[in-house]
Amino acid sequence: MKRTALILAIIFGIGILHSCEEDKDHVLNMDEAVAPAITSPDSGGSYTLKEEEAEQTLFSFEWSAAEYRTEGLPDARYLLQATLADNGWQNPESIIDIAETRGTSYDITVGAMNRLVVNRLGVEPFETAEVSFRVFSFLTRASEHTWMYSAPIELNITTYESVTEPAILNVPGSYQGWDPANDQTVVYSPEQDGIYEGYFFFQQDAVEYKFAQGSWDVNWGDDDADGNLQPDGANIIAEEAGVYKINVDLNEFTHEQFKTEWALIGSAAEGWDTDVPMEVDLEYFEETWKVRYFVTLQLEPGHFKFRANGAWDPPAGLNMGIDEDADEEGVLMYFGFGNDIPIETAGMYTVILDLTGPVYRYEVHQE
Repeated sequence: MKRTALILAIIFGIGILHSCEEDKDHVLNMDEAVAPAITSPDSGGSYTLKEEEAEQTLFSFEWSAAEYRTEGLPDARYLLQATLADNGWQNPESIIDIAETRGTSYDITVGAMNRLVVNRLGVEPFETAEVSFRVFSFLTRASEHTWMYSAPIELNITTYESVTEPAILNVPGSYQGWDPANDQTVVYSPEQDGIYEGYFFFQQDAVEYKFAQGSWDVNWGDDDADGNLQPDGANIIAEEAGVYKINVDLNEFTHEQFKTEWALIGSAAEGWDTDVPMEVDLEYFEETWKVRYFVTLQLEPGHFKFRANGAWDPPAGLNMGIDEDADEEGVLMYFGFGNDIPIETAGMYTVILDLTGPVYRYEVHQE
């Protein structure tokens, strides 16, 4: 990605370039920045989890705000992370993301902590593990320039045996005949940790849907249309037709919908400032209920990524690039964790963005 485009993504278009010499009053100097610090709970604490207390709040993670000390910047975002203390923080594959927020606290229930330690960190039930937690702060994930980390804390967690969450959650609705047993219209939880995501193409306005586990016996809706789920709750509405990213967290019983319009962008196409819109593959959708985009265009030697809604980061947009650490080729990752995708030879190409899940992928075919 071009340096200018990358830095613009960092500060969300507000024009503060950390390498700029023309406006020294607004230089983002990370030497003066202050990382967040966890203030609660205290490091070294011990907690014995009990199944009968699963819905109760175990404690609240609290931390001081990150200080970037430059006027005009957006609010910092925070990602609470965990790993086994024995692993340390050097191996990215051992680090688990817990929650992202713009606030400086996060409540975790007994059940959510048990699922984190047992299902995601791999600790056996009824065992005690030393778990390390930290807070990752950033203005955007698109560049490491704004990343800061709190000092970690270590907690001793004794687990109990719990049921692993299902790997899929059905999304019945008016768009597919209200069929809760349709395993094509689902959100996915690769870690089986109660956190689900998937993309859906709604061809009409005012589509209604709910979440279910294979039948109507167990289902959730949203009575107040406020992002909180209730058993047998009211239908959820997607007001406008289009492609939506839908997220569900059954640890906190919350959900989100995010309308997306995907494009290709980069030096291999029309530059890092110009989105090339992609089309939904309607034939593929009619056969599978799944979302896949494509575009045929002239590409030059260079690089590209996929970007949604003409913006690099939430709350307006998203972006995806190649996961170079994946075991398979063509796997994508969100934000700056996905690298630019290379094009070596000029020519006419068809590029496919496959959002069928649970792993997002891309294909590049020269015509």
